[in-house]
Amino acid sequence: MKSIRTRVLLAADDSTLVDGHSISVGDFSRTGRDDIIVGERGGKRGVYLYRLENDVTDSWSTTPLDPGGMAAAGCAVTDLNGDTRPDVICSGSATAHLKWYENRP
Repeated sequence: MKSIRTRVLLAADDSTLVDGHSISVGDFSRTGRDDIIVGERGGKRGVYLYRLENDVTDSWSTTPLDPGGMAAAGCAVTDLNGDTRPDVICSGSATAHLKWYENRP
């Protein structure tokens, strides 16, 4: 690796992510670029999708998949149902969940 480009997705003072604990990637939007799944297990429990909207300005959108639903301690990305779309499966710590977020068209 000759050089590394550091990109800030969320500033330290941004309150949208308080206690991120899990991170996974996959092309959920089928754009050819990976999106980011973050599991939050703190005060804003849930699972969130971060999608790059503009590569030049580093503009990202955030979509809650399960806001307040679970304390996501670990998430994985795979095609669970064989439809060629990446799905997300997460386990919750304090909430003791195991959830499948099915990627649908």
